[in-house]
Amino acid sequence: RAVAPVRAGSKDRIWTLAGTGVAVAAALGLYLVVGTAGLPDQAFERRVDEWATRPDMLEGPQIAAVVGRIVREQPNNREALTMLGAARFDAGDPIGAASAFRRALALNPEDAQSWARLGESLVRANDGAVGVDAEAAFLEALKRDPDQLGARYFLGEAALARGDAAGVREMWLPLIAALDPADPRRTDLERRLPPGGAA
Repeated sequence: RAVAPVRAGSKDRIWTLAGTGVAVAAALGLYLVVGTAGLPDQAFERRVDEWATRPDMLEGPQIAAVVGRIVREQPNNREALTMLGAARFDAGDPIGAASAFRRALALNPEDAQSWARLGESLVRANDGAVGVDAEAAFLEALKRDPDQLGARYFLGEAALARGDAAGVREMWLPLIAALDPADPRRTDLERRLPPGGAA
């Protein structure tokens, strides 16, 4: 036998409107209790409190949230800023990482590792390309510490992209020498290294 189509009657509409009104009122009440405008998300802040009690079990975004709170409380804590940069980088936020490393470098511009990490963050934010700002950061890192191997790698990549064979060799030969002969990265660099005097 055929089933009649379901139709909403006038009483159904009243119940639907009443249910919607109750849901809106409940949401507004919940907002007034826990979500005052201008204050941090209190549920999130409670989660950050919990994360801070077990830092060894956290993922990158959680570590960034915990360290970010420390930085808000201690804006001139250079160590916290470098940790925040590393956590944001690991969490896939290269722009946030670059911001943290820049703030750390404003407090201590002689930190070669922070210059190198700033450069790496800028490369990641630029989809893997070594832009002008990243190259400048890597040069600052090498100026302070010639053993910054990550900076050497990326400066070699930039030189390779320009067709500057001498620049590639200048950057990568010390890097190749520092890597173990069994390291696959060394093999890759040796394969890509331009011959002397040729691009």
